[in-house]
Amino acid sequence: MLAENTNFVKVAARSDIAEGKPRAVRVEGHSIALFQHEGAIYATDNQCPHMGYPLVRGRVRRGVLSCDWHGWSYDMEGGGCFTGGCDDLATFPVEVRNGDIYVDVASGGRKRDDAHFLLLTEGLLTTDNWTLSKAIAIMLAKGVSEEETLELMVKHMGGHVSTDEEAFNGGRKLAMLMNGVKVARMYEPEDRLIPLMLAAGGAAGRLGDRPDRRPLPPPMDWQKLEDWIRVFTADKEWEGIEKCLITARRLGGHDEKIVPLLFECAVQPFFINHSRNLINLGHLAELLERFGWELTEELVCNLGAKILGEGRGRPSELHREAIQKLEEISPLFDELPQDTSVDYDEDKFSAALVSGDLDEVFDTLTEMLTAGVPINDLATTMVMMAGDRMARTPVNMSPGWWDLQEEMELGTTVRKVLRYGGTKVAAKALYHAAWRFFENRWLNIRYQPITVPRTSTNLVILDEDAVLSEILDGIESVRIQEIGRRTREYLNAGCSAERLMAEMGLSILKDDNGHHLLSSIYMVSEEWKTCESHPARNQLIVGLARWATDIRRNAGNDSAVQTAHRFARGETATELYE
Repeated sequence: MLAENTNFVKVAARSDIAEGKPRAVRVEGHSIALFQHEGAIYATDNQCPHMGYPLVRGRVRRGVLSCDWHGWSYDMEGGGCFTGGCDDLATFPVEVRNGDIYVDVASGGRKRDDAHFLLLTEGLLTTDNWTLSKAIAIMLAKGVSEEETLELMVKHMGGHVSTDEEAFNGGRKLAMLMNGVKVARMYEPEDRLIPLMLAAGGAAGRLGDRPDRRPLPPPMDWQKLEDWIRVFTADKEWEGIEKCLITARRLGGHDEKIVPLLFECAVQPFFINHSRNLINLGHLAELLERFGWELTEELVCNLGAKILGEGRGRPSELHREAIQKLEEISPLFDELPQDTSVDYDEDKFSAALVSGDLDEVFDTLTEMLTAGVPINDLATTMVMMAGDRMARTPVNMSPGWWDLQEEMELGTTVRKVLRYGGTKVAAKALYHAAWRFFENRWLNIRYQPITVPRTSTNLVILDEDAVLSEILDGIESVRIQEIGRRTREYLNAGCSAERLMAEMGLSILKDDNGHHLLSSIYMVSEEWKTCESHPARNQLIVGLARWATDIRRNAGNDSAVQTAHRFARGETATELYE
């Protein structure tokens, strides 16, 4: 007779389990499947490791247990998976004592401690959203290190982008990774699954073959490399830029100079129509600051080089005009006054931004800079103008949501350029951001001064819970014509903007197109706090609500996400309907 073990729990009578008629029992919160096969009793987790289908509905042949849903097969005794690379089945020790079945749940369980990381690796390579969702759900439910999970994503993305992506798509995927991580941090762990899954989707992709990038042979110094990076940027030779960046890293002692140089190159006049370069470099700078050189070197050197060395095509007449104007005013950037307390005519600058006149746009910006208006104040005006335009743009035709989002994103990016690249480079970045407003002159949005308060002087008392529920229902029901008004009424009544933004973000992320709004969810949340005293700041939230409603679709990724949540909690698909 086997020795007594206090971990064993009586779960059923031996007579309850017949050959070919398995039974599910609940033991210490686990759904356990009991099988009699060829005279022996087996106990396994009842949820299939693939998608949680109950295994008591499967079939057994010669010790192989197969799930009836997708056909994944497992060794019923040891739990090894024959179908997937890392999804072994949890099995548990069984004893039969005096006609009763005892199971030791505490001693059984997962066969691989690294199952989560193997799942994540599989999802990153296959770009399968279900696998990624499952890996992230396990991480959140089981207390697996979020930091190690993010580090694996970043490392994988470096290999993927360097071997398989060009500048545009690499930048797009990096934005999804960074925005997903930042949005996830706005929420408690139980609400982080979708943004982290989207972040993982940004990092995912195949890994191609590529020889190691070796540094240039000596003699070599920073000044020589800096000059070459500028030359290769002008010549659109990204491989030369990458080689110089790698060499600079190996020289040592120059790490803090690399990001400022990337920004300095990106604000050259010939990049006037490539403003996303600044946005993507801003994400790279934040990635590097967050994870360090050891983890991000491949991605920073490769994608940074591709951004600066991308093909730019032949500039149009308007582009050439803008380039010429920037070249003519280049001396002023060496003589900018320090930020001073000056009278800032914000309405004059905001009106110039959307005037549709290139001379007025650039000349007014030059006037503001030479007068000593702080760069952060000018960036705030850009952010507020974009938010105000989102809040008021007609939706019966092409509303230009993505164009307006980029206006806002460039305003926030100017703050990053100021932080990482310094005043002179940030001043130049303002012209690139202003060009984007000029490019959007086709948008049919009537100008209104943004210094005029958008709040009502008559305070209306509202039921915050009821109105919040109406706003969220309006977004999900695609009631675009009323959502802006209801959101504005809610904010004007003094209801919690923070609560609205948090709930609205979760509602937006249910949608299959939610990844388009990741950056806006984060930007609106941050800029609403940064621009606390600005009279138009509520327009940021109104604009986000209107956009989220207008692009809403009924089909979303909610099903996969909810399935992943249930899977991580150990619930089977059968329990969903019980």
